Amino acid sequence: MVEAVGLNVFKFPARMIPGCDLLTDSGTTTMTMRQWSQLLLGDESYGSNEGYFEFKEQVVETFGPQWENLDKDFENVFLFHQGRAAENGLFTCLGRILETRGKSTGDGRPWYIIPSNGHFDTTMANIEANGFEGRNLFCKEALAKDRQARFKGNMDVAGLEVLLDDPKMRERVPLVYLTITNNTGGGQPVSLENMRRVSELCHTHGLPLMFDACRFAENAWFIRQFEQGHQDRSIAEVVRLMFEQVDGFHISLKKDGLVNIGGALVAKEGGFLSKNYPELQAALTGHQVLVEGHPTYGGLAGRDLKGAVEGLKTVVSRGFLDYRISQVQRFGARVDEACGADVVIKPVGGHAVYLDLDKFFEGTGLSDEQFPGISLTALLLVAGHRLCELGVYAFGRNVGGKEVPSEPRVNNVRAAVPRLCYEDIDLRAAAEAIGVLYEQREGIPGVEVEYGQDLPMRHFVSRFRFKE
Repeated sequence: MVEAVGLNVFKFPARMIPGCDLLTDSGTTTMTMRQWSQLLLGDESYGSNEGYFEFKEQVVETFGPQWENLDKDFENVFLFHQGRAAENGLFTCLGRILETRGKSTGDGRPWYIIPSNGHFDTTMANIEANGFEGRNLFCKEALAKDRQARFKGNMDVAGLEVLLDDPKMRERVPLVYLTITNNTGGGQPVSLENMRRVSELCHTHGLPLMFDACRFAENAWFIRQFEQGHQDRSIAEVVRLMFEQVDGFHISLKKDGLVNIGGALVAKEGGFLSKNYPELQAALTGHQVLVEGHPTYGGLAGRDLKGAVEGLKTVVSRGFLDYRISQVQRFGARVDEACGADVVIKPVGGHAVYLDLDKFFEGTGLSDEQFPGISLTALLLVAGHRLCELGVYAFGRNVGGKEVPSEPRVNNVRAAVPRLCYEDIDLRAAAEAIGVLYEQREGIPGVEVEYGQDLPMRHFVSRFRFKE
């Protein structure tokens, strides 16, 4: 069956996976009993259902009073069926607004640049599809693969400062993004100090700062645990301090919303996003109507909104986060133990274990063009577990028949752990399978691409075959 689906883990039937499905932690949460009780109370009214108002209230409760909707002519919470749709709504509407300003490089390259500490693959695809250039500014600890640094998800503030201090470059930056936690960089957290420094720099230049807030609570746990001065705060307090720094955020509720579907885009009243682009709110509402239905349900059932409200309450619980993150860390330690080698990106992040493919296949002779990460995930499927390549194939691209890796280079396989889903014994079995393949890595063949090598978001749709 693995060969029948072209070695593509996304195409493999989930019902045929006997072990751990670690393809993603997005929408794979096992919801709590309290969430299930709220689903039974869902209001399925087409316009202005009860869950919509409860969700807006919970946004204020979870993220802070600055997110309250005081101006009734200014909508600040935009619902979507998932985070990817929310970011697409933002970049689509912003792209149309900026298109009217007539800026051009004259050589076909995008005029506008959106810097980040690490745009994820779908975010980068939405950025590029709407005529922007996404630029990743990984911090020096991440680039050096510093295995002791606690906040390798940080943005390179010096690099951002160089970009913004050049007036010709500054006018090409419509906004700046921070992804918390940094999924592209190995699930690594961002420090509150880094958030504040980036915020101050952006606001000095009159620029909006946005969060990709999919795993905001996990990021807050790391701040409370490891950043000096925050050990006596609650997770909820840390979250509010984080969200004081930004002018807006988008969130996939399928991660730290603890539900199986849902997303939102939230703009701060009086923030730089609304000041710089006053027409954005009306554009977003029009976009919602076209693609998601009425803005008060945003492509969601009313019961989904009720579940998300309860999820945003649960996710800032220290007990939940202690259990969640410690399980992922134990899994990472077991992978290293099973391999008898240090192949896991350290420190282990909050939602996934990342295998460093450059370390895993070191000395085997397999080149990037043979895509060993695809081979590894295909063979793990045979062993009964599903992981995802987030490396030179997912983040690279084929230009004129030549493979071009991402800059900075990213080359990992990710084992994303669904929330409240597996026991440690289940994850131990996955770790042992990874260990067996590590011991046999000299015999793992490369792959060649049968279909999709030059397509956008190619890792979702490509077909491969093992090389002879």
